[in-house]
Amino acid sequence: MSLKLSDADWGELWQEETKTIAQSDFSEQVCKFSGQIGKGSDRYVPLRNGLYLMMCDYELREDLTLDGYNGYTTYPSRLCVSFVIAGTVRTIHHGLTDYIFEVPGKNYIEFVPEGRETEDWSAGDRIIKIRVGITTEALRKMSHQSVATLPKELRLLVEEQELPPFYRLETTTPEMHMALQQILNCPYQGWTRQFYLESKALELLILWLTQASELDKTPKLCSLSHSDIDCLYRAKDLLTCNLRQPPSLLELARQVGLNDRKLKQGFRQVFGTTVFGYLHDRRMQQAQQLLMAGQMNVKETARLVGYASQSSFNAAFKKTFGVNPKALHRRR
Repeated sequence: MSLKLSDADWGELWQEETKTIAQSDFSEQVCKFSGQIGKGSDRYVPLRNGLYLMMCDYELREDLTLDGYNGYTTYPSRLCVSFVIAGTVRTIHHGLTDYIFEVPGKNYIEFVPEGRETEDWSAGDRIIKIRVGITTEALRKMSHQSVATLPKELRLLVEEQELPPFYRLETTTPEMHMALQQILNCPYQGWTRQFYLESKALELLILWLTQASELDKTPKLCSLSHSDIDCLYRAKDLLTCNLRQPPSLLELARQVGLNDRKLKQGFRQVFGTTVFGYLHDRRMQQAQQLLMAGQMNVKETARLVGYASQSSFNAAFKKTFGVNPKALHRRR
């Protein structure tokens, strides 16, 4: 049975330990949490030019439903994009969204100044997120003459116009995924760490802004019903479960009850990528996880994720992550 908590209950159940780590001109702040419901940590990294990073890592000992209310803020002073690295949280902003699954390979941005939010967490599921933030003033200076190219929500933000509540869930691209892994595995300390993390935070923000702007320009290709969207999620699940021998487009469409045109157009519309683009991303993510865990060698990994040719796998992996799979495997 899931434990149901309010925001106040959540705060009372944690014991907090905060320490500051000096890094060049900036100081990182690390908050560690522990309690009867689990453990976790938040690492806040302030950077130059209005940027900051937040790295969150939580693991609960029992199923949890967190039910809370957002405080009212008429105008946000900063925006934040959250990238899901591990774990699954089911969330709903009541009156704004249906239930949404925040899962690895997804990122989201939200502005919900007032309203009720419910999150469901599962026992034993480790939740890791990287958040990249920038102040509104810094974004205004950065966009300068190019405000018109920003996603519509951010355009309203920098122009100081009324910003309606919104929640936006997008697919994390391989380029974003590479930058996220580089942040998690930053090899530097001191001032070099600060410059490195600043460059990666800015890279992530630019990649996200570029993707969001392009998606805004993409016309809606087809009208999707709730039933169609359910079919598309089943198609995604079928691909995830059959990385080694995925069905063809026509077979996949038949299995989920859509025609191939609606499958292709709807998949891009809902998940922000093509069917084969999603398949490729999932194969690469699973391969990276297997190699980093040292569970299999490169040949075995390539075969498990659906590559008959190891050379083709090596080329795809290096193009995605910037390193050869053998080099990643040797780090173990």
